[in-house]
Amino acid sequence: MDSVLLLITLGLFIYFSYILFFGDRNIFKLIQKERIKNNLEQEVSQLQLENKILQDTIDFLKSDRFFIEKKAREDLGLMKKDEEIYVIIDENAPKRKKEERWIDKVKRKYQEFKLR
Repeated sequence: MDSVLLLITLGLFIYFSYILFFGDRNIFKLIQKERIKNNLEQEVSQLQLENKILQDTIDFLKSDRFFIEKKAREDLGLMKKDEEIYVIIDENAPKRKKEERWIDKVKRKYQEFKLR
């Protein structure tokens, strides 16, 4: 009777040891998944902080009148009343063919207004 109980106990010990170390949900995979989880949580918190900083920057730039005026002048070619825009073009500078520069947009807008 004692030998049967010993064999059953030994069998259960071997079975649970196999499950613990070599099964689908073994301890090594659990530790690896815990590390991945911690890394992902750290990355999420870092991205949330970066997102907060970017949102604060967006809110500031939307309310900063100087920045809004500067962007309107540069991107849309707008100007104040009785103000003239002078564009100095360097003929020796390399020309970009694919990307339209902001100064080209300003010149085109100026030509459109000039023709009216």
